[in-house]
Amino acid sequence: MNLVMGMENTIFRFAELRVKKDLKQWQIARMLNVKANTYSKWEKGINDITLEKLNELANFYHVSLDYFVGISENSKEVPKRKINLDLMRKRLRLLRRENHMSQSLLSKKTGFAQTTYSSFETGARTPTAFKLFHLCQFYQVSFDYLTGRTDKKERELKTVVH
Repeated sequence: MNLVMGMENTIFRFAELRVKKDLKQWQIARMLNVKANTYSKWEKGINDITLEKLNELANFYHVSLDYFVGISENSKEVPKRKINLDLMRKRLRLLRRENHMSQSLLSKKTGFAQTTYSSFETGARTPTAFKLFHLCQFYQVSFDYLTGRTDKKERELKTVVH
């Protein structure tokens, strides 16, 4: 199973959350200190977003990363949280080991180059939001858990009625 696919297959809620707040793309871009064109490409799924910027957006909208990336339908308001890159690296290694996989086998199953995945575990590189989304899908864990925003490993798939 190759998980490296087009970003058009994800459900990141850039536009949905922005429109709910009656904001324009340029306003969000300014808040994130990026060019409007950069933000537009993130929203359209043309370019990937860094974890840091994704976390800023989730905090701005007061939603979990799981909700923002479409893993969860639970839109309940959550407090601002930080991502913990050291914990993320440890959890990536732990999940791989719990699943009895070498980096080589994981590479074959996910479509990531072994050196790329290894660099995520060692901290030489930080995965982008899209890459981490696919690892969450592969391991069936919460995006918030993987990024250290929560210790709850399981995904919350229940829909909250407003």
